[in-house]
Amino acid sequence: MADATFKNEPLLTREQLQARLGEFYDAVAQFNDGYYFESHETLEDLWMVTPLPERDLFQAIIQLAAAFVHYARGEYPGILKLLDASADKLRSFAPEHLEIDIAALLASVERARSEIAALGPEHFTEWDEAHMPTIPRMSTSRKRRVAS
Repeated sequence: MADATFKNEPLLTREQLQARLGEFYDAVAQFNDGYYFESHETLEDLWMVTPLPERDLFQAIIQLAAAFVHYARGEYPGILKLLDASADKLRSFAPEHLEIDIAALLASVERARSEIAALGPEHFTEWDEAHMPTIPRMSTSRKRRVAS
């Protein structure tokens, strides 16, 4: 067997991350438009090279998107596990981070999780999709840059 050398990409600097935030906002727009799989894919490449703490925020959004991919596929256990994992990560970013209203997002994630869990594995497909979380952006007057 031939020796293969695999090397992880280096983490982005704060400046490089700032320059690539458009990818994050593209993933947010895709999520809000109901393109959960695409949102996950868009954000994954950026997530892998992002330093903490933003890495955890990006992973929370990826997990949230993946939860609704599971919902679309009718995979009940995956929904709850991913919503829980996403919410756990989001809590440390409240009330807001990177122009995202984390407090509002977290409330909508927790509401969706509670409603889906209450319906259970037999009836979760009856969940009112009008309660689907969206990722709310802050007003332009409250925008923040990546912390230095």
